[in-house]
Parts: sequence; C-alpha cells; structure tokens
Amino acid sequence: MLGRFFHSFYYGKAGKGDYTPENLPANRVQLFFEALRVRWSSLVKLNMLYIVFLLPALLWTFLNYGAWQNVEAMAQTSEMLRGEADAQTLSIVGTWLLLLWPCIAITGPATAGVSYITRNWARDQHSFFLSDFKEAFAGNWKQALPMSCITGFVPLLVYVCYSFYGEQAEQSLLFIIPQVLVVVLGVVWLLSQQLAYMLMVTYKLTFGQVLRNALLLAVGKLPLSVGIRLLSLAFPLLCLLASILIPSVFGFALLALVLYYLLFGFAFSRFLYASYANAVCEKYINTGIEGAEVGMGLRQVTEDDYEIDPTLPQPGSGDEDDENTELK
Repeated sequence: MLGRFFHSFYYGKAGKGDYTPENLPANRVQLFFEALRVRWSSLVKLNMLYIVFLLPALLWTFLNYGAWQNVEAMAQTSEMLRGEADAQTLSIVGTWLLLLWPCIAITGPATAGVSYITRNWARDQHSFFLSDFKEAFAGNWKQALPMSCITGFVPLLVYVCYSFYGEQAEQSLLFIIPQVLVVVLGVVWLLSQQLAYMLMVTYKLTFGQVLRNALLLAVGKLPLSVGIRLLSLAFPLLCLLASILIPSVFGFALLALVLYYLLFGFAFSRFLYASYANAVCEKYINTGIEGAEVGMGLRQVTEDDYEIDPTLPQPGSGDEDDENTELK
C-alpha cells in the first residue's frame, strides 16, 4: 500500500498495474481530490509557466494598485478632498481596464495550453508538460486569441456601460434595467470562460460553435457554474473577509493572496474549471458522439451493473449537443 502511494505520487495512477478497478474514484468529487493529490506539485510548475504570459497584466495591475493607494493616503491625510480622490480613483480604474485589455488579449494561446494539460490531469491521464503545452498553444492560437481579446474587452465594456447608465439613472430609474443587464451579461461571459477553452482544445468546433456551446452550457448549468467560480475565488474571498473583519491583518492577507497566485492559484483555477468542464461536456456532448468516452478516470460499470441497479445512468442517455461535433 505504501509503495503504491509513492508510485502514484510521482507518476499518477492511470495505467499502473498495481491499481484495480475498485481503486478508481467512484464519482467526480473523489476524482478531483485524487487527481489534485497526485498533481499538486505539477500544478505549481504549470502555474510558474502560466505566470510568464500573465506577467504584463499582473505588473500593470500592481502599478495601478500602487497609484490608488497613493490617492487614498492623500485623502486620509486631508491632502486631497474626498470628492477629488473619488474622481481620481475612477480615472485610475478606467485607465487600468483600458490597458489591461491588450495584456489579457495576449494570454489566450497560453490559456489554451494550460487548459489542455489540466484537462488531461483532471481526467487522471498523463500529459507531457512542455510538449503538450506547445502543441495546444500552436494548435489553438487562432481561436484562443480572439477569445482572450473579447475577455479583455468585456470588463472595460461593463465598466463604461455601467458608469454611463448609472449617470442616466439619476435622471430616470428606467436606466437601472440596462445597468443591471450589462453586469449580468458580463458575469455570463465570465462563467462561459470556465468551459470555452476546454471545448476549444477537445472538440473540432468553429469559433462560433465554441462560443455558443460555452454560453449555453454555462447558462444551462448556471447554479453549478456560479458555484465553481466561487470555489475558485474561495481563498481570495477569505483574505478579503479577514481584511475587513481585522484591518490590522491586511498586509498579511495581501501577502498571502500574492503568494497564492504566484505559486498555485492560476493553475489551480484552471484545474478546477477543467474538472467541471470534463463532467459537463461528457454528459451533454460526448454522449452524442459515437465512440467518445464517458466517465474518464472514474470507476467503470459493466452491462450487468445496469441490470442490477436501474438507477445508474443508462448507456447512451443524455442530451445531444451537436451532431457534427467531433473529438480532436
């Protein structure tokens, strides 16, 4: 048993002879934690690789955070009026989002590479770290770049529209409706990004089909989509809550948050999204593709099991997403 544990720690259990079908996870939660236990150190390495492409966005965010801190310090020491400080804060946010757009736009191909690796790990499959990253990067950049360009533009669009409709709402409360609507659309797009790159690296789809399927699946599984996003933000939200309840620990909470994302956070979020996307895509897409596997990484049942336990999902059940969809 101990030997099997260390063997799985370094190499993963997929395909190892000392694992029997009974050792395989029985459900998605077990599969997630088992894969995380085996791959956590690899996620750290993957995060460091991903950071290289996220560096412009991180540095730009850090610079603007410093500028905002200076404004707040001047307001608290009465060197600047509160109203002037608020105006400068809005200006900083607008400038930050404007130049954050190209910083996010260039990350698309790298996100495709990271999504391909984490997809395999979430299935408990082996993945060659650098070669698979390069292959997915090169093979999906034509779709990944426009995807990340839209993703970088959405926060700026939401901010501008929200501010505009907020000013108009002071004259008429009817403008609250488009103000809320633009926020909802921004959130839906954010949720769809948990699925879009998984679809991109897994299926032979056009860019329009990737968008359509990602949006439909995100909205169709809305409670689960929101839950997964909140799980990915659990540690940042915990740091924020600690800073609000105990202001004296703000510096420690900020340091913990920075270290979390520099060492682990970005890759872990992609791993979490991949686990969620695997489950959703296998249920709603793979069941409509002849020969596509379902339940990868999970304990498989036989035809006799279906007869013994009719509550098990029957072979071929599930909704078909697109008859023309193919696996890559």
